[in-house]
Amino acid sequence: MDLNLKVNVIPALTYNKLQLNGSSINENGIDITSVGTPVPERLPQGVDIRTGVDTEEAESIFACYREKMLKADEGLPKPNGDQSYRNDNQSTRTGMGIEVDELLDKAEVRSDVYYVAEDVKIEEPLVLHYELSDGDGSLSRQIIHLKENSELTVVMFYESDEEAAGFQGVSTKVLVEKNAKLKLFKIQKLGNKFLHFDDFGGVVDDNGKVEIVQIELGAIKNWNGVHITLFGKEASFLDNTGYLCVGEQQYDMNYIAEHRGKKTVSDMYFRGVLEGSAQKVFRDTLDFKSGCSGAKGNEQEDTLLLTPEVVNRSMPIILCQEEDVDGTHGATIGQLSEDVLFYMNSRGIDDEEAKKLMVRARLESLVKMIPDGATAGKMQYFVQNMNA
Repeated sequence: MDLNLKVNVIPALTYNKLQLNGSSINENGIDITSVGTPVPERLPQGVDIRTGVDTEEAESIFACYREKMLKADEGLPKPNGDQSYRNDNQSTRTGMGIEVDELLDKAEVRSDVYYVAEDVKIEEPLVLHYELSDGDGSLSRQIIHLKENSELTVVMFYESDEEAAGFQGVSTKVLVEKNAKLKLFKIQKLGNKFLHFDDFGGVVDDNGKVEIVQIELGAIKNWNGVHITLFGKEASFLDNTGYLCVGEQQYDMNYIAEHRGKKTVSDMYFRGVLEGSAQKVFRDTLDFKSGCSGAKGNEQEDTLLLTPEVVNRSMPIILCQEEDVDGTHGATIGQLSEDVLFYMNSRGIDDEEAKKLMVRARLESLVKMIPDGATAGKMQYFVQNMNA
């Protein structure tokens, strides 16, 4: 299979000297050896699963929301350079965009649907563990549907041997109905010759809540996209993303929080480290749609640059069709300060060890959030023993 995809396109084009308006995946000779999501070792009581569902049928749950959004947008002016039309045919918009859906359709990848009934609150996490080997090529797509007043935690862990090569593509879409709560953990520790993409899209209704924790540590090339639509009143989204991009790794990210409901809230925090000749592209958009009065969006990026050869490109964007909103961006991008190094040196810690301590601190804060003991244990061991 040859991949020629335009992905991670921002909602409205901007000055493109730094080539941040979108990204491309151009890879030839990809061998797909498996399609589908791993069967969980244990299915928590209260979670229903349907495997191999026709994707059109699986994604029909988004139809009523999509129709309401299209109707709400009728007649409204578009921003200059509007790109939303690209994804008009998606059941729900995703961060990477429609070409990922088209790829999965072409490869005949069907959906696994995870369903939690109304008023059911599940404490045990649902763990989906991908164990990939050298030469593997995997594609999968999931739908997670939480009915009113339900709660679920999902852990998705992708891993392989450190020197393994291969390909993995994942698409996850969620519908969180009124007063429901979803916590989603995505942890990627693939081999340093893997290609990987992870596409996410979701709709959140009145007073619903989605929390995402993403930890990206492996793969030579990695594309991530997140698009959350805060549809209902007081819907909320919290994202904590951490990454370690070293050597010749390349990470490309696109995050979009689309506010539609009144008093919706999004908070996104990104903490990462670049070392060697690594390259990272980061796009973040707060999109305040007409009718979302009282909405608040916040994005904070903290990137540590450990070597002068790294390439870091970041582009925060705010789009606004509503007056009574509050959108903020913040970024701290740079090397360890002389004050921090002096403090560490004065206590007998040399520069290299000081760097390791700062890297570990960024990642450990996220690893401690992982609710699955086996996954958390592997990640803690990696963080404590990594060379960066």
